[in-house]
Amino acid sequence: MGKGAKIAIGCVAAFFVVSGIAVVAMMWGVWWAKGKVEEVAGNVGARAQEIQKYESQANANPFTAPGDGVIQEARLVKFLEVRKQMYAIYQAHRADIESAGQHKEANLSDIVKFGSLVGDLQLAKSKALAGVGMSEAEYGFLQMAVYQSSWASTMQKETGKQFGENLSDAAKQSRGSLRKGIEEAERAGQPVPGTVSDEDIQKAEGAVEELADKAKVMDVPQANIDLFRKHEAEITKYAMGGLTFLGL
Repeated sequence: MGKGAKIAIGCVAAFFVVSGIAVVAMMWGVWWAKGKVEEVAGNVGARAQEIQKYESQANANPFTAPGDGVIQEARLVKFLEVRKQMYAIYQAHRADIESAGQHKEANLSDIVKFGSLVGDLQLAKSKALAGVGMSEAEYGFLQMAVYQSSWASTMQKETGKQFGENLSDAAKQSRGSLRKGIEEAERAGQPVPGTVSDEDIQKAEGAVEELADKAKVMDVPQANIDLFRKHEAEITKYAMGGLTFLGL
C-alpha cells in the first residue's frame, strides 16, 4: 500500500472518529439542554404555584382606598416590612436589575437568569404580603402614596408649598400680565394678531386660574408628608428604584 493511500485511510479514520465524537457531543448537548429546559420549566411551574398561593392569601385581606388619601402609620410600617423582604434579593442582583432597566442587549442565558430573578422577587413580595396581611391593591395604593409624598415633601422644602398651591399662586399673580404683554407689544410696534377685548382677556385669565385651582387635587395630605418625613430614612433605603419598571 502506498504512502498516499495510508494517509488517505488515516484521514478517513480520523474523520469518522472526530465525527463520532461530534455526534456524541451533540447528543450530550441536546440531552443536557433538554434537561436544563425541563429543570427550568419545573422550577418556574413550582414557583408560580407558590406565588399564586401566597397572592391568594394576601388578596383575601379586604382593602378600600381611603377617601381622604391619608396613610395610616401602622400600614406604612407593614408596607416597609414587605420592601425589606425584597431588599436582600434586590441588593444581591442590583447591577443585573438596573442594567435590564437600561434596555441593554441580552442573550438567552441573560433572559433566563433575569426571569428567574424576577420570579424570586415576586415570590418574596407575595410571601411578605401574605405574612403582613396586605393585599396587592393596598400595597399599590401605599406605593403610589409614598412616591407622591416624597415629591411633595421635596417641593415643600424648596418652596414652602406643594405643586398645586404654587401653580395656583402663579396663576393669580399673573393676572393682568396678558393685557400688559399686549400693550407692550403694541408700543413696540410688534404685530398683535386679531383684536383682543378686555372681556376676552378676563375670560382667559379666569380659565387659567380655574385650571390652577383644579391642580390642587395633585397635592397630597399634609399628614402623609409628615409621615413620610418621619420614616424617610427607611423609605429611602428600601426605595429600590430598579423595581419600578418591573411593577414590583
